[in-house]
Amino acid sequence: MKQTLIILLSLTMLLSFSFGVTAQENQEPLGKITYLKGRFQVKKKDSRIWSGAAIGMNVFYGDAVRTGDAGEGVITLVDDSFIKVHSKSQIVMNTIISPLEKKNSVLVFFGRVWSKISKKAMQRKIFEVQTPTAVCGVRGTDFETGAYEDGTTLVRVNTGEVSIDNETHQTTVYENQGARLSYEAREIRVESGYRPDWEQGDAQGRKNLFADGEKYGGYVHAEIYQRRDRLKGMVERTAALSEKKRKLAAAAEIAKDEGDDAVYEARTAEIEEINRELSDLNKRIAYAGGRLECQFGLFSHYGYLAKDPELSKHFNGREFILKELDNIEIIQAEFNAMIEEGMKMSMEDMEDMMEEMRHKMKEHKNGQKKDLFDEM
Repeated sequence: MKQTLIILLSLTMLLSFSFGVTAQENQEPLGKITYLKGRFQVKKKDSRIWSGAAIGMNVFYGDAVRTGDAGEGVITLVDDSFIKVHSKSQIVMNTIISPLEKKNSVLVFFGRVWSKISKKAMQRKIFEVQTPTAVCGVRGTDFETGAYEDGTTLVRVNTGEVSIDNETHQTTVYENQGARLSYEAREIRVESGYRPDWEQGDAQGRKNLFADGEKYGGYVHAEIYQRRDRLKGMVERTAALSEKKRKLAAAAEIAKDEGDDAVYEARTAEIEEINRELSDLNKRIAYAGGRLECQFGLFSHYGYLAKDPELSKHFNGREFILKELDNIEIIQAEFNAMIEEGMKMSMEDMEDMMEEMRHKMKEHKNGQKKDLFDEM
């Protein structure tokens, strides 16, 4: 009974996850723009063109948003949550999400966002804001996040609570508290009554970057190379497990045909163990993809600043940024291919699991087993 019950529950879960993937592929909107002021532009996924936004415009997975010096706007999600994007910001509605996780994720390359999450959203999905130096997971309803050009992240919780994770430390920030962290200050220090000066944080971030672009660019550069290597290892592990699973499935089929129940059960148990690891890898690859995307976004911004005729005059270390920019762009192309390969392979294995479960369900419906629970 237990094995069959697990199969039935897993099938239900996977079918619901597959529905989420279909919705994403069909490009159902995440929400729409409900407020605008000043320069507020949107770039569609896989496009290089930034276009002016308009109130009522739909926003989809993969859309990027940027604001000018006096620009700001509000994106209201379909679950009635909203995200206010402040001036001098660039964000992306994250697409690198495992179908095994119900999650909405916003990547903030730089700038400031105010997120107010509806109760309906909290009951259905995880909501998180990622910056180059932190992942903020919502357990409350109202919080603000600032991500600055030197990699500093500021978080202020207005109501509820937010978990902050920088992969070195993890903590929870509660109502009227806040925290500051960066590439240099890895320890997350929580302060009560936190009232950050967002504008000063923005100005200090620019000052730090322009004083030593090689130092701060070096932090991002190192993160990209380290994360790329870890991602490559996970994708290679996924490929090896998928191949091993195919061989085990063939061996199990032979044992079944020969009536060797012991071998069949042993191979099936090994396949189930591989499926568990593949599920974990699917989530880890998606997480690694989002973290890398933040680093790429920030370094690309450094490249823009280093190429600007006026700003570059004040940018110490711009030579390092320009020298490494082409290499980073090559790695980003490799990253896109790795993410596609890794997620595709793990999803193909998920689909194999679903097909196997559907077959077992069909056997029950066709009366091949008198009782759904006769394996008890």
